[in-house]
Amino acid sequence: MPTYIHHVDTHCALGRGLEPCVAGLLAAENPLSEIPFDQLRDPVHMPYFALPLDTTEDDFYQQLESLCANAVKGLSAEQRRRTALLLGSSSFDVQVSEQLYRADLARRGNDQAVPMPIVGYGKLAQRIGDKLGLSLQRHSYSTACTSSANAILYGHRLLEAGLVDHALVLGLERFNHTSVLGFYGLGLISPGRAMRPFAQERDGLLLGEAVGLLLLSRETPAAGKPWLRLCGGAIGTDNHSLTAANTDGQQLAQVVQQALADSQIDAQDLVGVKVHGTASLKNDEAEAAALGTVFGGSTPPAFALKPFLGHTLGACGAVETALTLGCLGRGKMPANPGIAPDPVLKVNLAQSVQPAATGPYLFNCFAFGGNNNALVISLDRKGTAA
Repeated sequence: MPTYIHHVDTHCALGRGLEPCVAGLLAAENPLSEIPFDQLRDPVHMPYFALPLDTTEDDFYQQLESLCANAVKGLSAEQRRRTALLLGSSSFDVQVSEQLYRADLARRGNDQAVPMPIVGYGKLAQRIGDKLGLSLQRHSYSTACTSSANAILYGHRLLEAGLVDHALVLGLERFNHTSVLGFYGLGLISPGRAMRPFAQERDGLLLGEAVGLLLLSRETPAAGKPWLRLCGGAIGTDNHSLTAANTDGQQLAQVVQQALADSQIDAQDLVGVKVHGTASLKNDEAEAAALGTVFGGSTPPAFALKPFLGHTLGACGAVETALTLGCLGRGKMPANPGIAPDPVLKVNLAQSVQPAATGPYLFNCFAFGGNNNALVISLDRKGTAA
């Protein structure tokens, strides 16, 4: 039985909720802000794609529970007991650990403060699952930037195996000093304060925070809804380096080819590609080489989302999938106006928003540390918004 995607939602720098995020993406908005790090010995101001301010009093955990509750509100208690929860993140609730440490530091001083207490991680899935009465199939993934992309594929596998009837996938990344300063220390932040994937002048990435949700189901979508079908995917590991993929792109190409084989789809049948597109030098080289291997110089229309919401690390698989499906469900394919291709890499990103073709789309997600993921999702029938 096919896996259909019934509900998608996202909160990112473009807005809180799918509608404003999709509208901002199609309008090519750039909501980049700046965060000061005045506590450092050498203070810096970091460009960052932050979530718009939330005026409610809900805390971090309540916000997550509210988003998940909205995704499963149409399911009965019995259906929820057959719903898996799969959570992917790089940092989980490290931001809460940091807040507790800073409060303890201010109260008790350097000698007595407990350094970075661990408050969540795997407990997040347990907490949300208990709150919503979900299946005991609750899984957490932390595979760097592929965390929530892997969660999507494992949700699909659980449905294929008949272990559950629905799978709620949550991708999460919230601002925290540990992640941002870590990337800054590695010299990966764009000094030009712009992400230009596959462009000759690309000079690094920018980070962002976001939450993305998808509800996968074995049930056929209701009439009038777009039919978004998860056809298949693949996961692989590139052992070339502890950090970067081999720039020959062969391992990345292999993952894409395995995803196509799993989906029983030929490369020439794809109608669009959501690239990973971090705008870092070696990552873009590797992905460009992989696209060349898979498509032989005739790549379908491609687009990158990180220039509009930043690299959201472990959340990017779910967030970028949700955003793309939000656009496709409205009959539009996103674009990257103004990003000229590097003549060496030869990856041409779409320069204007185009009507979304029906058919299968490739979703690339390649992680720091060599874990790679490719998904194939088909827009089978156009309809109203998801």
